[in-house]
Amino acid sequence: MRKKKIRRYTRREVRRNRIIAFCCLVVLAVLLVALIVWGIKGLLTGSRAEENSVSSGSDSSIFSSQASGQVSSAGSSSHEPSSSTADSSAGESLSSPASSENSSSLASSGVSSGSSTAASGSSDPYYETGMPILVNPDSLMPDGYSPTVVSVGGNYKLETRAAAAWADMQTAASKDGVSLWIISAYRTLERQTELYNEKVSEYKNLGYSEEQAKIEAGKWVAVPGTSEHCLGYAADLCSLEESFENSDQFAWLQKHCAEYGFILRYPKDKVDITKISYEPWHYRYVGSNHAQIIMSQGLCLEEYLEQYGA
Repeated sequence: MRKKKIRRYTRREVRRNRIIAFCCLVVLAVLLVALIVWGIKGLLTGSRAEENSVSSGSDSSIFSSQASGQVSSAGSSSHEPSSSTADSSAGESLSSPASSENSSSLASSGVSSGSSTAASGSSDPYYETGMPILVNPDSLMPDGYSPTVVSVGGNYKLETRAAAAWADMQTAASKDGVSLWIISAYRTLERQTELYNEKVSEYKNLGYSEEQAKIEAGKWVAVPGTSEHCLGYAADLCSLEESFENSDQFAWLQKHCAEYGFILRYPKDKVDITKISYEPWHYRYVGSNHAQIIMSQGLCLEEYLEQYGA
């Protein structure tokens, strides 16, 4: 009986088989590592989601307690004109409740006023329980008003709640590919007074009378006590040119600013009411509950307070 001949592999075949086996092992190792990384990432994501959920509820409580214990009001502007191209206008108190009658009106419009965030069932960190108090050329900023402000980068500052809302809004815009930045924010009433007096002196040196100098100065520097920049709740964004209304930033702000509690303070079609020229760059924090109504109904702050204020 003939013995079966055993086939012997050549060196080239052995080398090739070893390479194939090695590649298979590498692929299996990569897949194993990928599965391990994916599993770890899933665990971390779930953990962070749980932490964020707890943190979100905590933040809402903080905002509610702050809203019930702080008052914000009005101020003045420095570099913008007062009645022609400037922002001399309104302030707000985020702690004074609306009357029961107006609270009912707000409720019918989807906003609860005069009740705490927890009571209203809102978990919105930008919800404010108080109604804004108007401060403008006809209603000056209350004596002794002094907001608690924090830095928002550079030399700019905003009131603590407005600063937090601004940071969130800026981050959200960035995620959508839109860059926002502040070019003017809070300034003290003392500084505003200095700027106004300097401008008055300039006109007096040009031969204007005291009265005429104040009128002319007021066109370029807001009269102390009439600008929102002393509030801590107002900021000028990106540009001081009216052409800013044609930018991607302006379009994004019109669509999203109310979500973070901000409003376009001086709309183009409300100049006769605000007595301030159109400023597409000037945004004011009032709280998302108020901002949603103001922006969705095309109101200015004066109209909103007339309809829903105490």
